Amino acid sequence: MIDKKTGNIIFGKDILINLNLDFDSVSKMGLGESQEVDDKGNGWIWLRIKNISNSGYFFNISFAFKNQILKELSFIVSDKRFDSNSNWSDWTEQKELDDLEFYNDWLNKEIGKQREFDWGNIWATYDRKGGSSSIGLRYNE
Repeated sequence: MIDKKTGNIIFGKDILINLNLDFDSVSKMGLGESQEVDDKGNGWIWLRIKNISNSGYFFNISFAFKNQILKELSFIVSDKRFDSNSNWSDWTEQKELDDLEFYNDWLNKEIGKQREFDWGNIWATYDRKGGSSSIGLRYNE
């Protein structure tokens, strides 16, 4: 899914997302089950897409655009479809730490242990303040 030489995100055979794409191009790809737009009013727009299916995994991805151009993304991945009606009732810190371990293992299988590249960097993290784990990818300027 992630081309570690270019930073391109590849879904199936036909969908390629790269740092040159703009907001309109990504939003019109028809990815996932639902899309939500969050325009921050300062040049940044977030496009959140839920349950993108690819290679036996499901992804919830937040694409971040600065002045309409893709700059970074944040996502979670699971081998099960995400429940769109989920809430915080089943949240535990241990579950988030387990998710972090899963994300690091997934990244190691996907691109190896390297996390910095000519095109940008990628990481898995647990945000204690926000109470969630995720994978982040940021393209260089």
